[in-house]
Amino acid sequence: MPGVRSAAVVAFLLLGVRSLAAAECPIEKAIYVEPEARAELRFARTDGENSPLSHRFSLVLGGKSFDGHVMYDPEIERPVAMILNNCPEGDVTGADIAACTVWRGIIYAGDELKGGIGLLPSEGEKAPRAILLPGFGPAWTASSAGKSSEKTPWDVFSLQGCDQ
Repeated sequence: MPGVRSAAVVAFLLLGVRSLAAAECPIEKAIYVEPEARAELRFARTDGENSPLSHRFSLVLGGKSFDGHVMYDPEIERPVAMILNNCPEGDVTGADIAACTVWRGIIYAGDELKGGIGLLPSEGEKAPRAILLPGFGPAWTASSAGKSSEKTPWDVFSLQGCDQ
């Protein structure tokens, strides 16, 4: 059946092109997926050189989008990420931010093939194969955003593609 084989070859080649594109993707365009709950992390550029943020991203889960950002914490010398749900704008207190925080923790870059874990690369650098958000699943389930979720997401997100 030449038609079926041709379609299979084309599909394989397209997957290879997507994988190649993902392998060369800068972190600020990377898209990661967590398969259990079908969660997605979509990284984006920060707002410029004067931004205190080192990275911006969104979490798409359960049909909703949540804001995420990463700031480098010089005291612990690690990038700390936060996922937020409907935070108030303007003058807010630490209690206000705590109330709308879904998850907060150190964000790690991983290489699923080599088993290595490291710090998140800077904007412009190659996206890692995986992102690790330690304790994300339990934090999501305990949050007001995740209480009605049918599935608990895992803490590891794999590189899926690159937003052009």
